[in-house]
Amino acid sequence: MDEISKIHLNRKLDTLAAVVSKVDADVLALQEVGSESVLDRLRERLPGMYGFRMVGTADARGIRCALLSRLPVRNYDVHATEQLDFPRFHEVDPAPFGARIPLRRGIVHAEVDAGALGVVHALVLHFKSARPVPFRRADGVAVEPVTAREQAEGELRTLVWRASEALFVRGLVDDVAAKNPGHHLLVTGDFNDVPGSTTLRIVSGAEPNALRSATADALEGDRFSVLHRGDRAEIDHMLLSAGLRARMTRVRYFNEGLRDHSLLPVHEFPTPDSDHAPLVVRFE
Repeated sequence: MDEISKIHLNRKLDTLAAVVSKVDADVLALQEVGSESVLDRLRERLPGMYGFRMVGTADARGIRCALLSRLPVRNYDVHATEQLDFPRFHEVDPAPFGARIPLRRGIVHAEVDAGALGVVHALVLHFKSARPVPFRRADGVAVEPVTAREQAEGELRTLVWRASEALFVRGLVDDVAAKNPGHHLLVTGDFNDVPGSTTLRIVSGAEPNALRSATADALEGDRFSVLHRGDRAEIDHMLLSAGLRARMTRVRYFNEGLRDHSLLPVHEFPTPDSDHAPLVVRFE
């Protein structure tokens, strides 16, 4: 790493450490973590705050999910798979996409001992972005869309990918529910999708083990985690099991200082601040 990159990284870590200190969370879920060493450098800026840390598997860009905790962690795991299954319509149908849809970033899963609240299963995710997925030739070269239909196909591919990730996570939730009756569980992270979307509905699931949004009752004008080209969107979420949702006391996006990075001059990149606002949820 050259000196300029080191300076930028240190500025980023200093800014992030100040935000983490401000939100003062017992358990911190992170996305787009570059490496374990970077995470440890963040912890060095937060002396004594987080004794436990874990990271997930990385995608091709080298980014991954992570979790820090100052509460005891009983067990932890990273759920990963080389390919995501997509539902068939009929028993005799072949798997529609084979290995075309990998789970690029492993799902971090920690069983946190939250004292009087009990054990909480925390799952941290980072789903596929909304950017269209291109069609590729047999040699792997991407083909630029020409017609409106071809553009729409790229958007449908990214939805299929994100929905497949959501199905995988919903399966993890079902497994936890089956093995831990009366469990407390939360799923959080960058869903790259909005409330009411197919992605959120899949992970939320149905009764008796439906998950509920932590932010559904917050003021509508405050419910946004990103700004892009002047538009506000809520794409970072926390979904809670019923018992845990009943113990929630406060919820807030720390978005008052959020900037629209898409409108910043080129000379301001890379920026020390994040283009996502932290979501903080408090419980009894």
